[in-house]
Amino acid sequence: GKAEADLRGLSGPTATFANKTLVLLNGRRIANHAFDAAAVDLNAIPFAAIDRIEILRDGASAVYGTDAIGGVINFILRRDFKGFEISAETQQPRASGGGDTHRLSMTGGYGSIIEQGFNVMASIDLRKQKALAARDRAFSATGILQGDVDGGTSGTSFPGDLNGVEPTLPNCNPPSSVPNSNATSCRYDVAPEVDLIPQTEQLTGLMRGSLAITPDHTAAVEYLRARNETTSRIAPEPTGHLIPATSPFFPAGAIGEAEQVPDIIADNGSTVLGGVANWREVPAGQRVGGNVTTTERAMFELQGFLSGWDYRTALGRSKSTSDQSVKQGYVNKDLMQRGVWNGVINPFGDQTAAGAAAISAAQVRELVQTGENKVDFVDLRITKDLLPMPGGVLALAVGVEHRKEKSRFDVLPVAAVLPSLGISTESNTRGKRNVSAIFTELSIPVTRALEVTAAARLDKYSDFGSTLNPKLAFRLQQTKQLVIRGSVNKGFRAPTLYEIYRPLSLVNTTDFYDDPNLCPGGDAVPGAPAGAVCNQQVFLRLGGPGGVGLPISTLKPEKSRAATLGLVFEPTRSLTLGIDYWHIGVNNQISSVSEQAIFGDTAKYGGKFVRCGQLNAGPGPGIDRSDIPVCLNYPAFDPIAYVDSPIENLGKLKTRGIDLSALWRSGPTAYGNWAASIDGTYVTQYKYQREFNGEYISALGRYSDNAPIFRWQHALAIHWQRDAWGATLAQRYKSGYVDQDPSRRVSSYSLFDASISWVGLKNLTVAVGVNNLFDKKPPLSLQATTFQQGYDSRFTDPTGRTIVLRAAYKF
Repeated sequence: GKAEADLRGLSGPTATFANKTLVLLNGRRIANHAFDAAAVDLNAIPFAAIDRIEILRDGASAVYGTDAIGGVINFILRRDFKGFEISAETQQPRASGGGDTHRLSMTGGYGSIIEQGFNVMASIDLRKQKALAARDRAFSATGILQGDVDGGTSGTSFPGDLNGVEPTLPNCNPPSSVPNSNATSCRYDVAPEVDLIPQTEQLTGLMRGSLAITPDHTAAVEYLRARNETTSRIAPEPTGHLIPATSPFFPAGAIGEAEQVPDIIADNGSTVLGGVANWREVPAGQRVGGNVTTTERAMFELQGFLSGWDYRTALGRSKSTSDQSVKQGYVNKDLMQRGVWNGVINPFGDQTAAGAAAISAAQVRELVQTGENKVDFVDLRITKDLLPMPGGVLALAVGVEHRKEKSRFDVLPVAAVLPSLGISTESNTRGKRNVSAIFTELSIPVTRALEVTAAARLDKYSDFGSTLNPKLAFRLQQTKQLVIRGSVNKGFRAPTLYEIYRPLSLVNTTDFYDDPNLCPGGDAVPGAPAGAVCNQQVFLRLGGPGGVGLPISTLKPEKSRAATLGLVFEPTRSLTLGIDYWHIGVNNQISSVSEQAIFGDTAKYGGKFVRCGQLNAGPGPGIDRSDIPVCLNYPAFDPIAYVDSPIENLGKLKTRGIDLSALWRSGPTAYGNWAASIDGTYVTQYKYQREFNGEYISALGRYSDNAPIFRWQHALAIHWQRDAWGATLAQRYKSGYVDQDPSRRVSSYSLFDASISWVGLKNLTVAVGVNNLFDKKPPLSLQATTFQQGYDSRFTDPTGRTIVLRAAYKF
């Protein structure tokens, strides 16, 4: 339920979150999302109150922050608003299943700073979207793609297996459980049981009051609150349980082995004849989880004119809190183990009434973890025209800023009996730091045609020291028809508190892998069943240095250099053309080595593999064998307990490209006013390193590690206006690329949206439109980085052709 912005795609294939684009509200920061404090959740932005959006793509802004390596997106709110506006919108996908969206927005204001000396404004925006299940779209309804049963399915199925013996072979239990390609085990098709879009309810409110203290000084108070609640569903939990041969559900003819009696049943060190049941807890239902994220910002602002200087200052606090809860399908592992051991719960088939009751009693419906990210800030910016020059007036801006950042992450004790959450009750973390900055910007009109801007920013981090970063830009306009512009800058991004203190967690890999020791070449070694070691998901151990007990100095800040050069050409009043070249280099990228890279070179990354035999038996402090279901097989064989993938510095990134734009305006004609525009980016290079001094890997036009880099993207629009009527036809396009499976290619993706509007009554606007006009399906992708199968949910729209109705009225 979180939305992020990632200019230039700089977070790239190695990152799972956008961390290089600075998102601001009225030029000031908002607290990053509480659960991964690396980026602002765009759902916290009060869109109904927005006046305009500024996008600075040349990066490393000395005024806003040199951590804006990819650029700045600044949402500017309405000020001195007077009147009342209400709008309603509904979006209805034509295909059945869900994804419907309803939205209601209201904005009202009273008073005028100029005429009455005050203004108050309030805005509220409510948005609801229904869930859309993968089974309701043909392109995502199965993980069995192009006849490959093994690639997109799970080796933990239902009915389960016992020590690798599948009681339901050769048929398994279709359609969810099907035999693998050589009919030696059953595979579970998890894809239909995942939500493509979660159920979402968002409520955003903004209140602002301004008062003219004197003609030269204005004070304002502002409060923003955004609440985003999501409910999402994924497949039932895969797990393993010890089962004695005396259980009435022990498969007939199966070979039992001597197993240690688990501590939850008896603590006498005895052994009995039994085995390990590897099964998916389908009788417990889909796992349903909920997240509630609340973002707030309270601010007092003062601006005006004093002793020849324009000033603007503010004091405020921004906070993001998030609560995660489990609602269905998450079951107490100890109660489930007891039920299997006592012959009440059946891992291999239908449940008795007693088994169903035991599973119901094991359901957990509680809050499991909370997080908070908080920023207290104070800033001051002053500007003044200093002296006349041949080309204009020399202007100076100076600013100071101070921030106190804090984050916390707390796991509730109940998480200890919910292994599929992948969070440890010992992973509570705390982090804080102070950041101070001073910056200056000088606008120098060298001639009437040439303006140069020089800026510099000095930041001091209490945990990463001081850094000085300059920026130089120019604008040359010798004629009315041509502007030449360019910039160079240096950037510095200290690790976020989340990257430093990310709590210790275990999560499943998204893809399926062969154990390099126990299933070399896809064939299980004797004594290790294929259902446990071949083509299986494996745990990843994640965490920042502060979350896993390492010094925070383990991470180094990212440093960047960027340059742009371009022009705007307007040969006629009706036509404007633009072209800009950009180049960005980043050192010390902060992220984790991807699972694809680790399993793609097990010799190189062999030190990241931790096996069950290397862990304590548990239960106890830290991660032990009792936390990992596959470790029930130890010591019969020694499977992978987890793969270590902490946040670290990965090496360098180099990317460059060209931005192209064109705008044509017809002016008044007998058939109305026409306009056409296109904005596109062509990336000419994108290469990165996975470690210091490592080889460069190109992601341009191909899927690499976690994601592809599109060679070409554009937005195209044609507008028409005549009297009370208007119409727009828009296209969004992304070029094709080599898939995660390099033997195939993902086709290009192009969506057309159309709308017609009418303003025939005063103050009333009515619009009807169709998103995805031609009902374009997402192109087939065999990616396994997300749990959605058959397409890539990050770059495509799963809803299909959608009717949009919108009405707005102004009082």
